[in-house]
Amino acid sequence: MKDLIAAQALKLRTLLISRVVLGVAVVISALGGFFLGDAGGDVTSTAAVVVSGQPMWFLAVIVAVLSVAGEFHHRTIRTTVLQTPQRSRVIVAKAVVVATYGSMIAVVGSAVSVMAAVVTMRLKHDIQIDWSFDVVTTVLGVAALGAAWAVLAAGAGALLPSSTVAIVAVLVWRLVLEGILPIVTRAPGIAKWLPGHAADAVLSDGALSDGGPTLLQPWAGALVFAAYTAIVVLAGSLAFVRRDPA
Repeated sequence: MKDLIAAQALKLRTLLISRVVLGVAVVISALGGFFLGDAGGDVTSTAAVVVSGQPMWFLAVIVAVLSVAGEFHHRTIRTTVLQTPQRSRVIVAKAVVVATYGSMIAVVGSAVSVMAAVVTMRLKHDIQIDWSFDVVTTVLGVAALGAAWAVLAAGAGALLPSSTVAIVAVLVWRLVLEGILPIVTRAPGIAKWLPGHAADAVLSDGALSDGGPTLLQPWAGALVFAAYTAIVVLAGSLAFVRRDPA
């Protein structure tokens, strides 16, 4: 299994998009930290982590989907299956690799955002960021979410072998359908149980500002999102095992 994981990690490193996305993550995080610090006021280190950490899931999703669905597009999946006939092991290896990548992007983004906020506040307002031990747990939460979103996206890539369809499906669900479903069903209470809001709850205190829905407690949000991730990965694994790689 160790060799299989190493092989999948090598494939990911050779993808140009994985390096491009890492660079984009740094830029986005730096801008997020800059604008947060530029606003002045009582800026906390946890806020600087969250401002960059949450958008990182979008970048992790793109790379994770391409790492799986891209193999079908480029037909390299045939070689992969010939080398490792036990397809479930391939899925596990890919999940481990994309989870590591997703958490890495999240941590890098958090670090860059905090540094940008610290420098901006010092230079423009001559004030220091408000540090707290909570920043440690927040970074861990951001890293866990980055890993979970990446694994969910890998499952979607296995379920829907078209990279475009898989990416669009995840983004449309997260950015569009989760806002519409509570309205269509006339059940606003279901919003907090949907995947995206469950993920948001991990970094919240149970409430979402700006008129948004009340969220679950962080531990409950983590469990709900983990359950959604497991379902998508299981469905993707079953589809991958039964699909003709030709």
